[in-house]
Amino acid sequence: MAPTISLLERAILKYTGLETVPEYRFHPTREWRFDFAVPAARVAIEVEGGIWNGGRHFREEGWRRDLEKYNEAAACGWLVIRTIPTELLKVQTLQLIVRAIRSRLQ
Repeated sequence: MAPTISLLERAILKYTGLETVPEYRFHPTREWRFDFAVPAARVAIEVEGGIWNGGRHFREEGWRRDLEKYNEAAACGWLVIRTIPTELLKVQTLQLIVRAIRSRLQ
């Protein structure tokens, strides 16, 4: 059976011609993963869940670990776009992602 491709992956492929990899491990020694990554442009998309119910990302320790991850990603040359689930497939978010990918390829 062929793997399914998400609407996000489909939109990025359509507007940039580049592959999006879900659960992409970006760091050479840490187990960190991006929710989605476009490795050819070094653009990552992180979908921050649990913002309304006090999820891990918004408690102190989770926040600190995310800061470490995102800062290390920047030091490794990645541009990280953060969003929430309800915003991920909105036109404005998709336009931002496509613009970021295109700017990294210039």
